Amino acid sequence: ARSNLFKCAVFGNDPNWGRILAALGTVDAATCPYDPGNVRVAINGIDIFTRGEGMPGIAEVDLTNPWVHIDIDLAAGSASATVYTNDLTHDYVTENSAYST
Repeated sequence: ARSNLFKCAVFGNDPNWGRILAALGTVDAATCPYDPGNVRVAINGIDIFTRGEGMPGIAEVDLTNPWVHIDIDLAAGSASATVYTNDLTHDYVTENSAYST
């Protein structure tokens, strides 16, 4: 949810699983131990990465809807969380760079 690189990918309609995995790599392993080889990532119900491999369904992912659902399964237990975030659009960048403090 905090990766600006992934937010840019969403804005560009690019279901880039590499950017998701890179963001997962920033998680403190002591807080949430998991095996990266068991991770599954789906966007809008389409698996794009499973157990170390990109999936052919990635070509079907459409990120143009304002609501994008990203499901990440770490295969590390039964806990779950929901996080809401935003992408980085031209308007967002313009609005937040147009003023001075």
